[in-house]
Amino acid sequence: MTQSVDLLQQLLHIPSPTYSEAQKTCFLDEWVQHHIPQSTIESLGNNRIITIGDATHPTLAFVGHTDTVPDFFPPYVDQNRLYGSGASDMQSGIACCLCFIKNNLKKLTSTYQIRIIIYDKEEGTPLHENGLYECIRAFPERIQSIDVAIVAEPTNNTLQLGCLGSIHATVRIPGKAAHSARPWHGENAVYNALPLLNNLAQRHPVKHTLFGVDFYDVLTLTTSQSAPGRTTVPDWWEGNLNYRFSPVHTLMDAQDYMTDFIKHHAPTAEVSIFSAVDAGNVIEHPLLTRAATLMPSEAKQAWTDVAQLTALGVCAFNFGPGRQDQAHHPNEYVCIDDMKNYELLLEKLILED
Repeated sequence: MTQSVDLLQQLLHIPSPTYSEAQKTCFLDEWVQHHIPQSTIESLGNNRIITIGDATHPTLAFVGHTDTVPDFFPPYVDQNRLYGSGASDMQSGIACCLCFIKNNLKKLTSTYQIRIIIYDKEEGTPLHENGLYECIRAFPERIQSIDVAIVAEPTNNTLQLGCLGSIHATVRIPGKAAHSARPWHGENAVYNALPLLNNLAQRHPVKHTLFGVDFYDVLTLTTSQSAPGRTTVPDWWEGNLNYRFSPVHTLMDAQDYMTDFIKHHAPTAEVSIFSAVDAGNVIEHPLLTRAATLMPSEAKQAWTDVAQLTALGVCAFNFGPGRQDQAHHPNEYVCIDDMKNYELLLEKLILED
């Protein structure tokens, strides 16, 4: 097995659900100290900023989060697939990047200062708890000095540009309770919600072509509940709406659009936005231009921490060996051949003239 597969197996043996990444972080500390002893490690909780090389060179960063989503299970190999919680999202990306740096350190540092950012609390957390956000707040000069960053999210070894912004809103529509045998005494909140729900069901994705790739705005109902009671007309309906929007929109414009859409179809609705993160843009850099010639390019039809980096003026793009269809899968796996191909692509992208 390759070094990166061996490292990935070690990572997958360590459970690291969100908020419980300490053991894996300690393991990575020891691995870096042993295999890349010339590095400088800065710590913030379970976040690490690792720097190697001459500060007069442009800074190339490799970025990855340590937390995983599926319940932990012992990793195993079957038919060229390595199974384990977080195998695709995104422990394989971390393992490949670290081994690529270790094996090519002399050549890399002749051209770049290398920075590795490993952080926690990426999955399903509010932005202010996100580990990369904490690093940006604590070490702004370390992040802003990056010239180009590879975020090793699962992309099926394709180049994925930018990312969608995301807004979550709780929508509550009132009614009036009554006995179900005499519903005319009340007002069914679920029925009041039907104009909004029907329009959501009929709404098609809206395509925006940017940087030669297609992003899609989508507005989706993800939860739905009403007042309980088998013999009672419900006096409230509540749901979660998630708006994923392309980089053509500002965060404020996207919030206004979402609120206006809800109010137009449900005038009595109470709307509470509780999570909102901006879309990720595309910032030009020669390495990004070269990447586009080596592999297929797509839009990132999801939110990633590319958004935080590009907001600071850092060129960042999504590129990782994990399979997108395996992210958060209960029996998650990564293809071993995809990991080998990823390291070959990194060599072509960064090391070849």
